[in-house]
Amino acid sequence: MVSIGDLVSIAVQVEANGYVFYDNLAKNQKNQRMKDFFNRLADQERVHQQIFKNLTEQTHSSTSVTSWIEDEVSGYLKSFAQVSIFPSIEKSKQDLSLQQALDLAISIEKDSIIFYSELLRYATAEKSTIESIINEEKKHLIDLLTVSREQLE
Repeated sequence: MVSIGDLVSIAVQVEANGYVFYDNLAKNQKNQRMKDFFNRLADQERVHQQIFKNLTEQTHSSTSVTSWIEDEVSGYLKSFAQVSIFPSIEKSKQDLSLQQALDLAISIEKDSIIFYSELLRYATAEKSTIESIINEEKKHLIDLLTVSREQLE
């Protein structure tokens, strides 16, 4: 059995990798507007990382029993992060066109929303915090879709 705190630790890593992902994209942009856009997303990922770090500390130091998750479910969530999210972030180190970078970012945001939505099912006291992160990730997705559409016009 795995605790919700253990899975929140994976979320910390997802957000840390998200920061690196957007920071790399920002550094590779020649257009200042796009550089600022990716820097803003990177900054937000850093905030999310800190929120999840705080949640990890709360769940590990809590005297009450945290939610325990079956090994099968925790294995699925860990695998999802390792197979869907982390390898996509590795692709950001490649030389990508702006549209490829946007498409990759859209895919990562969708996968992050799926991961956090699955995590939400097992949360108790952490539920409202995870819900707020999901809403922020949805805003990222909308922003990315909007910018992507503008690039195609």
